Amino acid sequence: MNLVHVSGDTMENLKNARTWGGIGAIFSLFYVTYLVGFVLKLFAVKNIAEATKKENIFKDYIWAALLNITASLILSWAFYNMWDKMADVIHDPEKVAELTSAFGTWSLIAVVIMIIGVWFMKKSYDAIARETGVGTFHTAALFYLMGAILTLIMVGYFFIMVGAIMEIMAFFALPEELPGAVSEAPTPGSVPEKAEGTGNAEVSEEPVTSEEEPAEATEDVTEETQQE
Repeated sequence: MNLVHVSGDTMENLKNARTWGGIGAIFSLFYVTYLVGFVLKLFAVKNIAEATKKENIFKDYIWAALLNITASLILSWAFYNMWDKMADVIHDPEKVAELTSAFGTWSLIAVVIMIIGVWFMKKSYDAIARETGVGTFHTAALFYLMGAILTLIMVGYFFIMVGAIMEIMAFFALPEELPGAVSEAPTPGSVPEKAEGTGNAEVSEEPVTSEEEPAEATEDVTEETQQE
């Protein structure tokens, strides 16, 4: 298992991601607070990317956000355009059919863009699941993807709602430390071990010095004896 050194900043990022992401996911359930929830989730994913040192987590989520915003704008414009012109063409079946066909075409384009966006979100959430060990992120992304694909037949909204609930659970399940993390602070036992090692080295040097001094003294006595 790979060990990851964890600093105080990493723990702080994960705590912030858990709080902001969980609250943001709850706000995203309601139309009036959706924008606030989206921003909070954006900051949460950024904190997770910084904590895990995986930049692709945030980059993929940014792509997902941009594509989903584009899809929402296209769908909103198509709906507004159809509603605005419907009163003028309501008595002309051919124009009504043309208007409905145009709305269906733009809706299909929006759904395709949304599916691509959700795919990028799934890549981001799958990476978060691998790095944090919270598999609920993978499950939430899977429900979001199925919901996006099935949006055209209206069943997709049920899967999107389930995915949103799973997303809330996933953010609040984030740990304070990454799996297999090792603190950068030295352990209490490491200092005594170094001290013992240093002490052994000093003791081993002292006998060498004591052995050399008698040897020199013996040589001096031998030389004096020979001279006499």
